[in-house]
Amino acid sequence: MKRRFSRDQVKARKQALGLLPPPPEEGDDDVLPLDEDPCGEAESDGKAAPGAGLASGLAPGEAVSLTVAAEESGRRLDTVLSARYPEFSRSQLARQAKEGLVTVDGRPARASAAVAAGQTVVFPVPRRPLTDMLPEPEVVLDVVFEDEHVLAVNKPWGLAVHPAPGHSGPTLAGGLLARDARLSEVGERFRPGLVHRLDKDTSGVLITARTDAALRQLSGAFSSRATVKRYLAFVRGCPKIRRGAIDGPIGRHATQRHKMAAGVPDGRPSRTLYRVLRFFPQTGVSLVLLTLVTGRTHQARVHLQSLGTPVLADPVYSRGVADLVKRFPSLEPHLQRQMLHARRLTVAHPATGQPQTFRAPWPADCLGLLRELMRLEAL
Repeated sequence: MKRRFSRDQVKARKQALGLLPPPPEEGDDDVLPLDEDPCGEAESDGKAAPGAGLASGLAPGEAVSLTVAAEESGRRLDTVLSARYPEFSRSQLARQAKEGLVTVDGRPARASAAVAAGQTVVFPVPRRPLTDMLPEPEVVLDVVFEDEHVLAVNKPWGLAVHPAPGHSGPTLAGGLLARDARLSEVGERFRPGLVHRLDKDTSGVLITARTDAALRQLSGAFSSRATVKRYLAFVRGCPKIRRGAIDGPIGRHATQRHKMAAGVPDGRPSRTLYRVLRFFPQTGVSLVLLTLVTGRTHQARVHLQSLGTPVLADPVYSRGVADLVKRFPSLEPHLQRQMLHARRLTVAHPATGQPQTFRAPWPADCLGLLRELMRLEAL
């Protein structure tokens, strides 16, 4: 006898398999801000490690020698060192091991190598923090959440996340260092505490790690896709299917190397869920909610372009807005950058393991554009 499923059961099964976007969250009243719109691993057990802190007072470059204790046998080299010498971060010690500066019984060893009782470990006191960057106190951070483990900010458009070739201005990373100097010892060089990034002209929520343990936990969550990343975008046109999924490998454009492209043979698998929140027929603009299942470079922008509905005012993936501004001059003040905003990020808190949602309020230009589009519709 064939088993029959209700329509709701079939829909729920498809959503679980990723064939349909997830249902709206209850209480999700922050997608549109205007009421009149109808669319509505712990590293230590707390005990002092044998000889902990013996390196304090030594000058950078001086050799430190230790003998592995019985209770440390079988543990990772970098874990043993960071427990013995908490004044150095695990990332600093791991970097030294990668550079061949840490030896076990006279031989260079990897940070992940297991040590045995009685072995002799020698390493130099780190000469500098992991980053050569200087704090940039002129960068004002809009903090949406912080505790001793993480710091979440609402990044404004026009601010690069970290230094990059061709960019010499202030960066979010510099602002983070000005707020918390300890971040100079967390993460990669020039990317202190950074777990992910946003394009320079994309605004929205971005989370950083304040400890090595938090960095590992958050990086693992992003790598395993154990996050929910939601964006809001104003786009040209309206997708023929108002709600769906965009699946298309993303890779470097064959001829225009500064661009990414969908459908590239050697591209990385990429998936974006979308839902049209509202279409403004007078101007031909749509407001779209996106859920990024993967996290490729320019993913939202590339996938929307592949639908034929590029992000409004995107200087790389759209044809521009000159024609739109000519017809509707009142839109120009609100179209100074690509209209893409990282609205919400949900990820397990690295200390508690419980899901936590971080929200970035709508920026003024997005709010202004929404109001103007609605005004034009009412004419």
